[in-house]
Amino acid sequence: MANKQLSLAFSRQVAAFKDDPCPKVSARLERVARLRRMVIDSREAFRSALADDFGSHHPWLTDLMETGPVLGRCNYFLAHLAEWLSEERIDLGPEHGTSHGEILMLPKGVMGNIAPWNFAIESALVMCVDMLAAGNRVIIKPSELAPATAQAVADAVAAYFEPELLTVVQGGPELAQEFAAMPWDHLTFTGSPRIGRLVAQAAARNMVPVTLELGGKNPALFAPDGVTEELVRLFLSFRTLKSGQVCTAPDHVLVPRGQMEDWIRLAQAVWQQAYPAYVGSDQCIGIINAAHFDRLSGYVEEARARGVRVEGLNGDVPDRGLRHFPLTLVIDPPADLGCMTDEVFGPVIPVVPYDDVDSAFAQINARETPLGAYIATHDTALATRFVREVRSGGAAVNNFGLQGGHVALPFGGLGNSGQGCHSAKQGFLNYSHAKSVFWGSADNIVHKVLEPPLSELTGMAANGQYGEA
Repeated sequence: MANKQLSLAFSRQVAAFKDDPCPKVSARLERVARLRRMVIDSREAFRSALADDFGSHHPWLTDLMETGPVLGRCNYFLAHLAEWLSEERIDLGPEHGTSHGEILMLPKGVMGNIAPWNFAIESALVMCVDMLAAGNRVIIKPSELAPATAQAVADAVAAYFEPELLTVVQGGPELAQEFAAMPWDHLTFTGSPRIGRLVAQAAARNMVPVTLELGGKNPALFAPDGVTEELVRLFLSFRTLKSGQVCTAPDHVLVPRGQMEDWIRLAQAVWQQAYPAYVGSDQCIGIINAAHFDRLSGYVEEARARGVRVEGLNGDVPDRGLRHFPLTLVIDPPADLGCMTDEVFGPVIPVVPYDDVDSAFAQINARETPLGAYIATHDTALATRFVREVRSGGAAVNNFGLQGGHVALPFGGLGNSGQGCHSAKQGFLNYSHAKSVFWGSADNIVHKVLEPPLSELTGMAANGQYGEA
């Protein structure tokens, strides 16, 4: 290992895990509670760091979207962990006599967590709740694209945790490559599908199990009855959080062809009522850096150059100095336009017409599997079809992202949008090893069946499996 900090941290945690391979419930609860206290005490430092990295990041949204989810996850795990760790005794059937089975949920060992820039606090820490609750030890690699926040997380963790339990290592792409190639007991990566493939390839060399939380072009389908002011307002509420720099945010909208102008008019009316001027306000979160700002500008410029209709939702224009980008619609874009081939990850919204619901379903399913899929409708039968027939990591009806943030629901992708999950009981299980234990007894008939030499009893047992007398 070329990176001495990573090498030392990993060696410490491996040794510590060997000394304490199965922490008691009380120890796990204390660690989760300590993480909760750390986040509460670091509130102002985290607010300040995110504002530094994004140029502007409203403190309320820091509380709601970055630190709040970590606190919520801690509270949920503190309430349920003892139940999840309770002994599960399994009845093995009469042929096994008084033998019984047991399933133990044991720690896997040393976890690696590669966190992204867009949720530089939440994604760095929220998985740690699951990992620590499962009895593991964790090393976090935060994104170098959010350096102030990475340092704030590192300082907080160092103040509250011993490095052999939870620690942070910092660095750029070279460290990330080395981090992914470590012999972890489990590795989690949050980011783009492109980098996710590289992480999975590196981990595979050491047979490391991987959880990938990726993204994709999350569709939002407005059914004919869903083109209402209320649902358009809800869509914009979720679509503009963090200026669209959210992996579960709806990426593009599908609208009935005959209702396109109604949808656009409603979006403009709702947005202008909320923000006569959004760019320059303290509620506009900045684009993370100049490169991403220019990428978004490129989508709009390409659309205009191709003769595609572009509509701002108010009179705002981009401000590169502040890295504030206005909410912009690209209407009926061709499929090869950049905003249709790439995950937009910003406040540029492709608005795509469709002719009937079945064709819209087919259009979504023809793409790579998204992390989230959304439908706006009051038709329960249609919504039920959507969540069952449209392939996605998660889904929501008449909201556009809450499935990805509730502590009682697992968060995970499928195919191109990821594998594995975190959050809820499923997250705890993801970072635990389910160990099967068979407690044998002298009255177990199966023991006799297997004793050499094979006997008529063996034949009877074999035939019994096929229902033969």
